[in-house]
Amino acid sequence: MIQVYRYDEDLLFVEPVLVTEKDEVGNYVIPADCTEVALPDSPSLFKPKFDSTAQAWNESATQEEIDAILNTGEVEDSPIDILKKQNALLLSQLAETQQQSEEQANMYADLIMSLTEKGVL
Repeated sequence: MIQVYRYDEDLLFVEPVLVTEKDEVGNYVIPADCTEVALPDSPSLFKPKFDSTAQAWNESATQEEIDAILNTGEVEDSPIDILKKQNALLLSQLAETQQQSEEQANMYADLIMSLTEKGVL
């Protein structure tokens, strides 16, 4: 399995894609709208665009677009960042549910103990 990088008809980065399909020789089958050329490690490109001639990713955002992003602080979350946030929320909800379950079990135990002491059970 390898990771490739999908781009749209304007050669702007869309998403990372995992490729598992191989041809009869054993080479990975890369979709036509993808490249194996990795994006830079640091998030230095605001609007990555693939240059098929140079086989490199370049910045395609104008200075005005970059300034607008930097001034508002609104940078689109990557799919991994979104999944991290969702995972954190789910873990928090799970912990809260477990705490409520424990509290409810303690209430039932106290109620049964109280009824037993009164001779009802």
